[in-house]
Amino acid sequence: MLALGIDIGGTMIKTAIVDSNGTLSEKRLFPTAINLKDQLLEIVREELAAHKVEAIGIGTAGRVDPITGNVNLSTSNLTNWTGVPVKTLIQEKTGVVTTVLNDSNAAAFGEWFCNYRRAETLVMLTAGSGLGGGIVINGSPLLGKRGEAAEFGHIIIHPGGKPCNCGKEGCAEQYVSMRLIHSLVAAAAGQEMDRATLIEQYLNGNPVVEEAVSTVAGDLAIVVDSVFLSLDPDLVVVGGGVCELGKRFLKSLREELSVLSGSSLYTEENVVLSLSGNDAGIIGAAVYAMIGKAPENE
Repeated sequence: MLALGIDIGGTMIKTAIVDSNGTLSEKRLFPTAINLKDQLLEIVREELAAHKVEAIGIGTAGRVDPITGNVNLSTSNLTNWTGVPVKTLIQEKTGVVTTVLNDSNAAAFGEWFCNYRRAETLVMLTAGSGLGGGIVINGSPLLGKRGEAAEFGHIIIHPGGKPCNCGKEGCAEQYVSMRLIHSLVAAAAGQEMDRATLIEQYLNGNPVVEEAVSTVAGDLAIVVDSVFLSLDPDLVVVGGGVCELGKRFLKSLREELSVLSGSSLYTEENVVLSLSGNDAGIIGAAVYAMIGKAPENE
């Protein structure tokens, strides 16, 4: 069985053909257009003309209704996306069974399916342009009543802190992201670094970059500790752009976490980096569609 997997982000749309084992092929990238609805339809039509699939799985940034597949609340970098009935739109235009998930929920499910199927509870935190999250329990994504489950980026970790685009102050994603690492480095060094340079400098021990990463790791540790004490998962997987910082970043995160976990039963080794990387969201969306995990089919 094959499915078309689509991962919609604020800057890029990723697609691939995924089989029932989670193996992907024919991966493509598209810059996200302002008229996203029309762009998505065109991409799907192109893919269906080239490939025979039995399902379409879509992961999108924003809060997605777990039953209808409508985008109830989009992120600020997806214009005119709030209220779009994505599932109905694609399914009616193509006649192909379609499911829609939040992109971080899709990534968590993809990570679980490909790498950690023995885990009873897996939590994934995706730190890239912001901070997202996903939870998988007993092989099913936890989507919540309103599609707001695992919105860890909008829990407050510094009350009265930095304003967030959600309207609150002190949200976690204002303190945990690759974007913030870039900003901190630019402020300290007096110049911006592109991603490749920043990663190279970090791996080579540049103290300015190390300090910025350590700052973000410290706040991420607060979120991770809260996740363990709230859900007691088998493991927490960290994904997103920060994974490009590699094992050195994981070591820094675990060191920050050791300060918080001293009286807890979890250990720092229960935190790992994503193995599927940027493909997790595509895989998770496609596999979710193939195995009929949508709530209305359960």
